[in-house]
Amino acid sequence: MLLVLVRSEDCGQEEFTKCAEPLEMLHLTSEFSIGAAKKDELDKLCHELRKGVRCIQSYTRRCMDLQQRNQFNKLYHGTNQFIRDLCNKGEFQEEYLKHAPCSEMAKKDFEVCANRYKETMVFLKPHKNQENQENGTLNENIKTICCSINELVDCSENAARKICGVEAAKFTRELVDKYANSLTKIYCEDLSRHPSICRDGAGDGASVLQLNSLGLVATAALLLLAR
Repeated sequence: MLLVLVRSEDCGQEEFTKCAEPLEMLHLTSEFSIGAAKKDELDKLCHELRKGVRCIQSYTRRCMDLQQRNQFNKLYHGTNQFIRDLCNKGEFQEEYLKHAPCSEMAKKDFEVCANRYKETMVFLKPHKNQENQENGTLNENIKTICCSINELVDCSENAARKICGVEAAKFTRELVDKYANSLTKIYCEDLSRHPSICRDGAGDGASVLQLNSLGLVATAALLLLAR
């Protein structure tokens, strides 16, 4: 999925996907609810998340050269930091456990927010829309993903505010910003500075988003948020 160069049978897509499976338990983009509402439930979840992180770290050491590993670590720094903050005692974990019960109550509203986002992500996946992959541009795809993430965060923050109050709304935004931090900072920063690009469809993507030669990795990484 993310890797083109492999060195052995243990460095294929299947091996990486198996490592990443525990991280899918976060379910952040489907309903903004991690699921663990109590400390003991969170501890069990964190055990699995840490296993996934260790597996991915082992994979990158075995299967990537230094440049690939540095780029990968830059992309996933936010995800790793999110897991550390969520799973270690501290202010972020306390805030999460405080708001988790009400977030569960707002689940249906979050799902409404997620529907359009998920449809966009499915449209961009190669096996779902080959024509889009052939004719669309990399920059336009990343622009679409970044705008969709912004829409999803805004909608979910509003839903949390309506049902759970201002504090929960603020934490909902912090939760998602922390999870996607590295990706959105690197590849969505221009859109954050110029929100009219998303509202008005201004710009052609290529002139707005300055991407490096590893942009394809960025697209795959951003799409991983939709899984």
